[in-house]
Amino acid sequence: MDKRFWVGGYSPDGGGTSLGIRAIGIRNGVLNDLGLAHAADSPSWLATHPKLPVLYAALEHRGEVAAYSIIGRDRLEPLGRPVPAGDLVCHLAVAAAAGALVASCYGDGKVLAYPINLDGSLAEPSTAPASVDPFAVPGHERRASRSHQSTVLRSGRVITTDLGHDSVRIWDLVDGELQLRQQVALRKGDGPRHLVEHPSGLIYVVTEHSAEVIALGADAAGDYREVSRSALGESIRAGEHFPAEISLDLPTNRLYIGVRGARVMAVLGLNAGRPVFLGSAPCAGEWPRHHVHVGNSLLVANQLSNTIEAIGLDSADGLPSRRLSSLALESPTCIAAQVTN
Repeated sequence: MDKRFWVGGYSPDGGGTSLGIRAIGIRNGVLNDLGLAHAADSPSWLATHPKLPVLYAALEHRGEVAAYSIIGRDRLEPLGRPVPAGDLVCHLAVAAAAGALVASCYGDGKVLAYPINLDGSLAEPSTAPASVDPFAVPGHERRASRSHQSTVLRSGRVITTDLGHDSVRIWDLVDGELQLRQQVALRKGDGPRHLVEHPSGLIYVVTEHSAEVIALGADAAGDYREVSRSALGESIRAGEHFPAEISLDLPTNRLYIGVRGARVMAVLGLNAGRPVFLGSAPCAGEWPRHHVHVGNSLLVANQLSNTIEAIGLDSADGLPSRRLSSLALESPTCIAAQVTN
């Protein structure tokens, strides 16, 4: 049986050529374009509800979040009107247990919590407290807050990255509102972008500006602190290469990071929780903005070369080793697995 995915991308309002959200499938390593599921303006990030046949899209350059009913396996229909968000909304995460959708906005730094109605449609959001730059100096120019990702932890708390303020924030989601529990300041200039949580409780943060992976661990009180940081290999240079997505392949206990500018996927093993660089290999395209795991392979959204690549992983070291198939797709930025309810 084939596996199916939704793909978002940048349309002309975001400098790309995508027409909207597409459906794709893969069977035995071969990718297939299943057509345009629905037209949309720069649906740069997608999130699927885990229980309802609903897909959410961040319409980045419109500053809106849209909900769609999933019709069959390759078509979408609007579920209500798009709801306003902040400037350059770039990421969405479904907090199903709390009945909310969390949105991160790169342009103005806002983090928003949208109540999810019973049918999956969205109500008006509440706005989380604004980030305070831990490195602010009185009398100096303020740095812009750049919210980039939100993730629901196994505890039910929400964790968000602020690329502009070099910090990670942990929230409690109570009655539809985000209440700040802790702010973890990293190093000035790190630029935390995306993160994943390991079943051990460790959190791995990839930084866009310093090009590293930072491990965060919690103490007995549940407060997080930095416990290690690891480079992505000697060939990855901060300021020249820009890490994007980070993923965890749990069966092999490895981290995978797409590095824009370097045209590679970097692979790190976990040694007693500490990431250790194992190697990198080409991603078969330009600007690997996002990727997902499909068995012993990766699907990579190469934004600037306009392709989705299916790449097999070496069974011994986990490095991308063979190109299984390629699918031409305009300006892809996000791949979201279809959920079988």
